[in-house]
Amino acid sequence: MPEKRLVLLGGGHSHILLLKKLGMRPVEGLITTLVTPDATMIYTGMLPGAIVGNYDQNDIQVDLVKLANYANSRVIFDLATDINLEKKNLSLEKRNPLSYDILSLDIGINYSLLQLKGFEKFVLPIKPFREFFSSWEQFLSGLGAPGKEPAITLIGAGAAGCELALAMNLKLKTLGHIPRITLIDRYTVAGHLPIKVRKKLMSYLEGNNIVLKENAHISAISEKVIHFREGEEMISDLIISTAGGHPHDWLSTTELKLDNGFVETSQKLQSISHDFVFATGDCAAIQDYPLQKAGVFAVRASSILYKNLERYLNSRVLLNYIPQKKFLQALIVGYKKALIFRGASSVSGYIPWLYKNFVDRAFLKKFSSISMPMDSGQGDKAIEETRPLCGACGAKVGGEVLEKVLRNLPSNVPVMTNRIGDDAAVLNLSESLKVLTTDHLRKFCNDPWKMARITAIHSLGDIWAMGADPVAVMSHITIPEGSPEFQENCLTEIMAAARSAFLAEGAHIVGGHTSKGVELVIGFTILGNVHEKPRTTEGASPTDKVILTKPIGVGTILAGEMQGLSKGTWIKSAHDWMMRSQGNIARIMGQKATAMTDITGFGLAGHLMKICQESDVAVTLYLDELPVLEGAKELASHGVRSTLFEENLSHNPLVRFSTGDIKWPLLFDPQTSGGLLASIPEKDVNIVVKKLNEHGFCSSVIGEFVAGRPEIKVN
Repeated sequence: MPEKRLVLLGGGHSHILLLKKLGMRPVEGLITTLVTPDATMIYTGMLPGAIVGNYDQNDIQVDLVKLANYANSRVIFDLATDINLEKKNLSLEKRNPLSYDILSLDIGINYSLLQLKGFEKFVLPIKPFREFFSSWEQFLSGLGAPGKEPAITLIGAGAAGCELALAMNLKLKTLGHIPRITLIDRYTVAGHLPIKVRKKLMSYLEGNNIVLKENAHISAISEKVIHFREGEEMISDLIISTAGGHPHDWLSTTELKLDNGFVETSQKLQSISHDFVFATGDCAAIQDYPLQKAGVFAVRASSILYKNLERYLNSRVLLNYIPQKKFLQALIVGYKKALIFRGASSVSGYIPWLYKNFVDRAFLKKFSSISMPMDSGQGDKAIEETRPLCGACGAKVGGEVLEKVLRNLPSNVPVMTNRIGDDAAVLNLSESLKVLTTDHLRKFCNDPWKMARITAIHSLGDIWAMGADPVAVMSHITIPEGSPEFQENCLTEIMAAARSAFLAEGAHIVGGHTSKGVELVIGFTILGNVHEKPRTTEGASPTDKVILTKPIGVGTILAGEMQGLSKGTWIKSAHDWMMRSQGNIARIMGQKATAMTDITGFGLAGHLMKICQESDVAVTLYLDELPVLEGAKELASHGVRSTLFEENLSHNPLVRFSTGDIKWPLLFDPQTSGGLLASIPEKDVNIVVKKLNEHGFCSSVIGEFVAGRPEIKVN
């Protein structure tokens, strides 16, 4: 069967359950991509409990990267801006359009009220939940000592707004503050709830002195002030929006048939206007079947979505989704207290909270069970024996093996002005200096576009380290076996990503070679111009400072991912750093550096030792100043090591360090698309640090070169 590309736009309830099913029962011929802005999905049902303190933030989220890996799906961290239904591609904010054969939408609804003047600047919307939670915790820490009387206003007094108000009220009281919380709504507070249920909820609000302002019309918002149409003003230390709940505006620019802005579907969850588009959750509206916007429907729809995608792929009759007419709802109304209701029947207290807690935890357990525990109890030896070979720089040949082979090559090549083994060959062609380098990476993620961009940035590192400008690029690509359509799509994404990365640095792809193989391998050979004397690893002097531009720990994060131990947020952060171009800062540093290289397979210790040996100096390394990727220290402390770690460790006997610090293994961790490592004269350090800060790169002075025989002393 020819491969079909399924794009899942959004990481909502239906899609995460669909991915779980695809991991358990893969659909033959389906190539899946998840497009989502975040590495995790926060489970909304447990958010109020997390605010109260019943749960840690890590307890209420689904790791989308682990889930996608389980389903053999790739993840693209991005937002959609348009859907081209004729060409069948999805426009994204950060990258080239993404092609699909089948598209499924589960993007929820928009909680912004941008029509209100000042909303975007002065109001904290409930979504995205991660940003909301971070801002809430920052607000709490800013209150300081107990006894404060913070005024908090929530715009939107539906069930979610009421629940959030009660949770915040309890949290502030627990911290010793005296909160003044107000709920504002254009209509009636919790007006959609059954009368008896609403009455119970109102009693909880009144019992906690939460002020209700109904039938209110806000005209504008300024800093800590809400302005009403009637001229009244309200002062508030924090303004939160739980209102909105409207469809995403950009959907109206597509040719999809909409119902009041929501994607209109049949009961088969299939678009009324385009049969290759499916939609579920709050972003969808089932024709002639109006539903309340509630996560329970998206959860129940996931099994039908899975079956219908499989049936659509095999040209079989699709099934109807029949939503339940009544469903159980639960609201947190206090510390380990919940109000549970179904229709007009309700019950509240501790026992209902126990039930809600059980149901919520059982739902999240479906996803936590797909990953390996962090502490398996097996120790380093078991990890070493079972771990697969890393596909990125951890797959490089070790330094000792490489040096032995290089010793057999001639020490002098007529057109070269430097020695074999440096970052790139410096060539003297017709009295003009050029640098030439080549590099490649094996597959380490499921996204060819991301792989190509990272490989391009990684390959450019050698050019930048020499103080050169890239000019021409040759590609050498191996793509996996597959249908012609699959190969064309894969190669199109690779070349689009590579071309954009190289063009941004002034270089052009001028040719290359493509072949088929067992796995994806992407490589580039780059020619660069040297305008002045090229930077090499020879030239560092005593008192020069050591600066590194990117955090270390990539190899550990990738090794942890292969073992199911790395969190999705850690992986996303590592990928984001690997995709960051260093062309601008390379030119800035190149003007001041006495020696420079990039950190790749041999790790920080290996590349720093290279500078020491070539420059005949020693170095004192400040371990506390080393920038480290989020999660790398935690993984290292549990014995997670890249496949090249042991080789890097044994190849650098002149590194003096204490095993008492959990950072020490990261000194020997191989980096993919790592930072630039430079020796900067003391007089120029402040200039370089300032420029690095301006461009958003790491800027700490991590060490100092000193006189002495080549060695690294770690403090």
